Amino acid sequence: MPPEIHNFFDSYRDAFNLLSGARVAAHYAEPSAIAQGGVFTLWSTRREVEANMNDLCEQYTARGFVGTSYRPRQFIVQGDGYVVADLLWRIEWRDEAPWEFGTTYNLVRSPQGWRVLLCTAYQEDQLQAARAARAAVTPERP
Repeated sequence: MPPEIHNFFDSYRDAFNLLSGARVAAHYAEPSAIAQGGVFTLWSTRREVEANMNDLCEQYTARGFVGTSYRPRQFIVQGDGYVVADLLWRIEWRDEAPWEFGTTYNLVRSPQGWRVLLCTAYQEDQLQAARAARAAVTPERP
């Protein structure tokens, strides 16, 4: 992966580590989209992305988010203005085992720099579902 794309994802990671939905959303194109769990969501405006990312950051805070890191796995150049990057993310939690999951990003070069055009979150929802299933069968501690 070229340094400029590493720098983009370092900034994206740092925004999540600050739990700043606004800073995360700044990495997205207008319009942009996410595909996750068989659902495709189109965000027409940055405000819609920001609302989603604020919600995600609130969920992470409630779960005991400590920090995240990533490792590039695959990278494809698609001409001068598009790239595809697949990353392995690792999230550290305060009170549970770390999560590792893959996510693919279609990036577009804009006048403001690289932006996420499409995020395909193809594994994180499986971890969330497994966590919810464990919580449903494990009695709460007093």
